[in-house]
Amino acid sequence: MRNLIGKKMLFIDGGLGTMIGKTDVLPEILNIKEPERIKKIHTAYLQSGADIITSNTFGANRFKLQNYSVSEIVEAAMRNARECAEKFGCGFVTLDVGPLGALLKPMGTVDFEDAYSAFAETVTAGQKYADMISLETFTDIYELKAAVLAAKECSSLRTPFQRSKSDCRGSIHPSFQHE
Repeated sequence: MRNLIGKKMLFIDGGLGTMIGKTDVLPEILNIKEPERIKKIHTAYLQSGADIITSNTFGANRFKLQNYSVSEIVEAAMRNARECAEKFGCGFVTLDVGPLGALLKPMGTVDFEDAYSAFAETVTAGQKYADMISLETFTDIYELKAAVLAAKECSSLRTPFQRSKSDCRGSIHPSFQHE
């Protein structure tokens, strides 16, 4: 993948959560309960021309998956995505990491070290199947720092990230950066 960056325009898939739609469980649980549903979405994106597919791991962390093993969910998601990429014959897989869903101190109750540890757990579980790690939709720069450090210290994968900012009207504006 590194040899293509800057030489070829790479297209990433669209909103996985939007394609999954309404569900009675966290979307990440579908990696185990309905893997064919997830694979169908990955395959559709690859057929549409996506070069990079995003794993169904946006909310896969210990704060959201309290009744499930993070490594079990992440590994299932990564296997689902990798299987589709290999079956299709091309495509890269990114480990998708989103915010924890809990606020860091001083606004919330989560210590920086606990946030780092949660992100490290997700990264460690998914890195062997991933070509890169995507950190997305972070509004708290301190939480994003914990995620970036975990990604950089627990893997050697390329790690682009998106930080979202809100304006005075509450509208969200994403900005993309890498390593």
